[in-house]
Amino acid sequence: MKDDAIFAEALAMVDKLVFENPEISHFADHPPDSFIKSYLQLFFNPEAEEIYSDINMFAASARGFMPIDKNLDFNLHDDSEISLTSSA
Repeated sequence: MKDDAIFAEALAMVDKLVFENPEISHFADHPPDSFIKSYLQLFFNPEAEEIYSDINMFAASARGFMPIDKNLDFNLHDDSEISLTSSA
């Protein structure tokens, strides 16, 4: 991933990995005509350019907390860990 990657790019990379390796996909059990096909769809609203309101996020690295939920253009730290959960 490039040095100045942001959240949406990181999530797109996860989706790319899953699409290239369907055996590790959590979507493998969904029917082929299922509406949801990617993590980006589950967590990010591209029209409003925001994380869906029912998503809880924690993002941090050795350098500290990252305020991604307040600033989606925040450059991710090296070795970042991002946890996403749905409150719905």
